[in-house]
Amino acid sequence: MEQQTNGTLNNDLVFGILCYLGILWIIPLLANKKNEFFRLHLAQGLVVLVLEVILAVLGRIPLIRFVAGWFWFLPGLISALAIIKMLTGDTMYHLPVVYDISRSFKF
Repeated sequence: MEQQTNGTLNNDLVFGILCYLGILWIIPLLANKKNEFFRLHLAQGLVVLVLEVILAVLGRIPLIRFVAGWFWFLPGLISALAIIKMLTGDTMYHLPVVYDISRSFKF
C-alpha cells in the first residue's frame, strides 16, 4: 500500500481489518477497491470465513463436535495475527497456509 494522506490510509486499514471479522468481510468487497492490498486481504479473509463456517457445521455433528471444538480458536487466532500485522505496518503480510489457499480466489 503506497503512502497516502493519513485519513485515506486509516480508511484503508479499517477496510483491511473488516476483511478478517467474519461476515463483515462483505463491506470491503462492496467498497470495490481494485488494488493489491484489498485483493490480498479479501481473499485471506474469505479463507478465514470459510474455515469458521466449516468448523460451525462440524460442531453440529455429534461424533465430530469434540474434535471441531479443539480447532474453534483457529479462525480467531488467524484473524488476530493478520490484524496485528496490519496495524504494525506490515500491510501486505501473507498468512502461512491461508495465503496459499487464497491465491485461487480472483477479486
